Amino acid sequence: MIPSLTIGWVRQTLGLPASPQTGDLAFAPLSSIETDSRRAGPGTLFVAVPGEKFDGHSFIPQARAQGAAAILCRKGTPLPPGNGAGEMIEVPDTVTAYRDLARAWRRCFDIPVVVVAGSVGKTTTKELLASILRGKWPEASGGILSTKGSQNGFLGIPMTLLDLRPSHGAAVVEVGIDEPGAMTQHMDLVGGTAAVLTALAPEHLEKLIDLPTVAREEAIALRRVAASGGTIGVSLDDPWIGFLATDIQSGRKITYSLTGPASLRGHYRERQGSGGELEVHGLAPGPETFRMPLPGQHNAGNLMAALSMAQALGLSVAEIRRGLEGFRGAEGRSELRYWGAAGVAPSPVICDYYNASPASMESGLAMLSDVARRHGSRRTFACLGDMLELGPEELGFHRGLAAAVERFGVREIFLYGPRMKALRDELARRGFDGEVTHSESHAELALKLREQAQPGDAILIKGSRGMKMEEVWKALAPKS
Repeated sequence: MIPSLTIGWVRQTLGLPASPQTGDLAFAPLSSIETDSRRAGPGTLFVAVPGEKFDGHSFIPQARAQGAAAILCRKGTPLPPGNGAGEMIEVPDTVTAYRDLARAWRRCFDIPVVVVAGSVGKTTTKELLASILRGKWPEASGGILSTKGSQNGFLGIPMTLLDLRPSHGAAVVEVGIDEPGAMTQHMDLVGGTAAVLTALAPEHLEKLIDLPTVAREEAIALRRVAASGGTIGVSLDDPWIGFLATDIQSGRKITYSLTGPASLRGHYRERQGSGGELEVHGLAPGPETFRMPLPGQHNAGNLMAALSMAQALGLSVAEIRRGLEGFRGAEGRSELRYWGAAGVAPSPVICDYYNASPASMESGLAMLSDVARRHGSRRTFACLGDMLELGPEELGFHRGLAAAVERFGVREIFLYGPRMKALRDELARRGFDGEVTHSESHAELALKLREQAQPGDAILIKGSRGMKMEEVWKALAPKS
């Protein structure tokens, strides 16, 4: 039986005594548990957590004034002056308490919970899988729960889990790591019944150091689920993941591949003037062909990962198709937009600026090539911002993009950020005879692009989240 989310349940879960201040309100249902004071209103518990820029304790007066039923705060926090009667629940550490609440609340639900992890492609795979699962659990009957955006860390994961409600048929939880030990902590919290790793590549190397460390830490997601008897999806196309198909002995394994034999085998093909198609063997007695909702072979791999988890949860082909029909991509994730004046051939623009790593940059350039071919574009423009959190070898990773630029035939390179100067210099060293410019601002880059791009040219805008490459698109959009 799923308990009611109440102040009394919160206190009991955290091992705190009942409060005479609360009285009968201890049993009044809470509508939600919030860490954003702007959403803290009547019936909510506001958790004051410290952040990189702000400390939630500074917003306790606002939450109380808005009628929050209770405030979870650090021990010794003074009762703020002013209006509001929300109870103050004091704990040694609010982040730990928040995660403890999420862990306990998750254990109240006996439903499939799928973990999506990996270095690249997590959010796209999560969005694809969530859409597919709605083919079995539509919104009208309660739907499924999935991570909002990329809230995949120490605060984002409990935020997702605390949104679980009795109506949900399943949950898809994106899990990201940036340091050793994080995956173990996250998996303890999530209690996944199935898991898939998208792909492994250099990521957050300031703390994860190198690719072998990344692989070891990310693989914990599969090992933990398999050890508890759950189902794991294993990509045989990724050498750092593929060996787990034999290395992990417990649990149920679904292998998938775009290049060779596997229990789920896919074949991706682009179509001139239309989207790509993915032919899949292993979902039914015969092959099944799906229209790709996103361009690029790497997204075919993401769809295969999602299909492996759909199979793990027993979805039929009809349910998978129904779910995919409702897919809407996340903003700034392989998002295909169009730019140009009325009456002329628009330029396809790939807006993929939510994150960047060497692997995702290469995938972005490959996608640019695919989109250009599909639209018959004469030229391709790559607008690239710095890749962040790559550790002491970051300039080497930026220089390394030169090989991919040449391999995919991109001739127009527009760069932004101090680290991208390393790519500029490497292209010059190689004798690259295309156009390479480096800009000091988003507006300057957008102006150069507007001056040089012709109708129908294909454009990629990509960079790490901190580089805010969406500002390039915003500078172009008013001229659309």
